[in-house]
Amino acid sequence: MKAVIYTGCRAGELTSARRSAFDARTKSLTVTGKTGTRIIPLAPGAVDFFAQVSKDKLPNASLLTRDDGKPWGHSDWDEDVKAAARRAALPAQTCLYTLRHSFITQALLDGVSTLEVSKIVGTSLAMLEKHYGHLVHDTARERLAKVQLA
Repeated sequence: MKAVIYTGCRAGELTSARRSAFDARTKSLTVTGKTGTRIIPLAPGAVDFFAQVSKDKLPNASLLTRDDGKPWGHSDWDEDVKAAARRAALPAQTCLYTLRHSFITQALLDGVSTLEVSKIVGTSLAMLEKHYGHLVHDTARERLAKVQLA
């Protein structure tokens, strides 16, 4: 769950990532998935997280593993996400993909450009505009209110 929150990645991009995908020197993560391969710049908390989970792993080992050391498989996290959602009093339909939406929403609200978010999460500008355009307009309106034109 932390990996999705920190990157906005799709689950499959993370479950297929190898240890070599994390580069502590460049503070980036390389993922491959639905939209091809991309390099994601990481915030300090994400760098710390990936440094921790990659510690002592060989380059071709799975980057993210379950508590039993096995790689995460499709939907292995479903019960963990449902339990976390219940504890947080979130809707029952909350799923791992909800965290991807949360990442995108927060990045946009915090001023990351739509182009940057598009590149980070591997989605088109058109898709961002369709689903998150209202957020961009709201924050732009707030910034414009601070512009001194006269």
